Amino acid sequence: MSNFNIRGLDELNSNLERLRQETEEEVKKELTDIALDLASKSSEAAPVKFGDLRGDLAVPRKIQNGYVVGSSLPYALKQHEHLEYHHPLGGGPKFLERPFNENKDKYVKAIKEVIKNVNK
Repeated sequence: MSNFNIRGLDELNSNLERLRQETEEEVKKELTDIALDLASKSSEAAPVKFGDLRGDLAVPRKIQNGYVVGSSLPYALKQHEHLEYHHPLGGGPKFLERPFNENKDKYVKAIKEVIKNVNK
């Protein structure tokens, strides 16, 4: 049986951990930008009567590991889901879903770019 010694394993593990941390940090930054973008687009797409819903949507809520885009207003879900409601002052239903679906490819591409650039 042969004995051999692998050199540099500790350095390799250290570099991999550093790369993981850098990637995680950069992806979190990009996800923050995405949350801000989606909040803005959702706010613009929301129905308006007095502006409360749009104002509530415009600011993503900070949670432990990132942000949530949405509204805590009691009527938000109803306004989002009811396609039959009329909104003569602008905006409409699916104000979260529609902007997300329209931009999801752009968001995924941005995250991929961040990961690729960290690895350069």
